[in-house]
Amino acid sequence: MTVRILSGLVGVIMLLSFLGWIFDPASAAAGLEMNLENGLGGNTQIGDFSAFFFTAGFFACLGAYRSEPNWLFTAISLLGSAAVFRVYAAVVYDTELLVSAVLAEVVMSAVLIVAVFLMKPSLS
Repeated sequence: MTVRILSGLVGVIMLLSFLGWIFDPASAAAGLEMNLENGLGGNTQIGDFSAFFFTAGFFACLGAYRSEPNWLFTAISLLGSAAVFRVYAAVVYDTELLVSAVLAEVVMSAVLIVAVFLMKPSLS
C-alpha cells in the first residue's frame, strides 16, 4: 500500500503543477525560473508544460490506483528524460542548470522505478 501512496503522491505533485500551468501560467513559469513568453512562445510554454505535467501525473496516478506498474513507465520516461536533457542543455549549450528541478525529477523517477519493482516483483 505504501508504494501505491508514494506513486500516487508523485502523480498528485505533477497534476498540481499541471493545474498551475492551466490556471496561473505566469507563476508556474516563475517556479521554473523563467518568464512566461507572449504570443506563440507563451502558447508553446503553456501547451507543452501542461501536457508534460498532465501526462506524467495522470499515468503515475493511474498506476498507483490500479496497482499496475506498467502505467508508471510513461511518468518515469517523462521525468527521467527531462532530467537527462536538462543536464544535456547545460553541458552542450552552456545553459544554467536548474538543479532543484533535476533533483526533483531524479527523485520522483527513482520513487516510481522502485514502485515498479515492488508492485511486480517478477520484474526484478
